[in-house]
Formats: sequence, structure tokens, C-alpha cells
Amino acid sequence: MPDVGLTTNTEPLDPKYKVVIKYSVEVEGLPVYQESYDVAELAKELEEDEDKVAKLWLRRIKCVVAARDRPMFSARVTNCLMTGDEQLPADK
Repeated sequence: MPDVGLTTNTEPLDPKYKVVIKYSVEVEGLPVYQESYDVAELAKELEEDEDKVAKLWLRRIKCVVAARDRPMFSARVTNCLMTGDEQLPADK
């Protein structure tokens, strides 16, 4: 296991190390939606279009907030993350 402690290692990570960001939505500890993102790939995407990346990450927050007090939470979150639309077809 690499030394990545906050105060124990001041050197950059070995470029061979894979770094992943995990996005998870849970209800009472039960995961209802999960995604993993390779940081190297995110770095490329940020370089290409930072505004788009920021918009997509904000969507991850807004979709869960919008679904919080609505029926079909899990389906609503998944639909919103994929389409950007907080409404389900049944709502329309």
C-alpha cells in the first residue's frame, strides 16, 4: 500500500498508481447508485472542457437533491444523471 497519508508523504504519487474518485448515493447505508472515475481520464476531460466537467459534476449533486422528496428516488436519480432532466417520463 502506498504511503498517501496527509502528513506522512510529501512526494507526488508514482505515475503508475491508479487514482479513482467514487461517487455513491446511499439511502440509510444502502447504495442505490455508484460510479467510479479514473483521475487520469478526468484530467484529460478537464483540459478539454472544464466547464462541461463542472456542469456534469454539479448535475450529480442537483439530481440527488431534486429527487430527495419525490417518488421513485432511485429511478429518478438514475434518469436525471443520464439525461439531465429531473422529471421522469411518468411526470410529464
